[in-house]
Amino acid sequence: MTIENIHQSIADNMVDNIFINDWANAFITVEYYDESALELEGGYKTKSNDFISFKFRNFDRRIISDFHRLHKITSFDSGKKWNRAAFTLEPTGKFNIDVNWDQELADEIERFSNK
Repeated sequence: MTIENIHQSIADNMVDNIFINDWANAFITVEYYDESALELEGGYKTKSNDFISFKFRNFDRRIISDFHRLHKITSFDSGKKWNRAAFTLEPTGKFNIDVNWDQELADEIERFSNK
């Protein structure tokens, strides 16, 4: 699966969980802990600026594997390590993904994994 396929799969999953036609943008933020754990948050804004949270239990489970694959490809294959990501989608289909390394999060994960 290519990065483009993964991006499309994430976007499709988001759109499948937006239940109005008049939305302004949608986003998912990711905290990546390791190969077996990550945390997702997100939702979408209406054009009247109301925010509606996603109910991730309603998402296709591929959303988890999509972010794991994306992490593997972008962190290990390209060498750009990240543990936080933000995927933003517009109704036009235009999207943006920002990834970054949060050392505090990495230190927190390390502390918990050593207990």
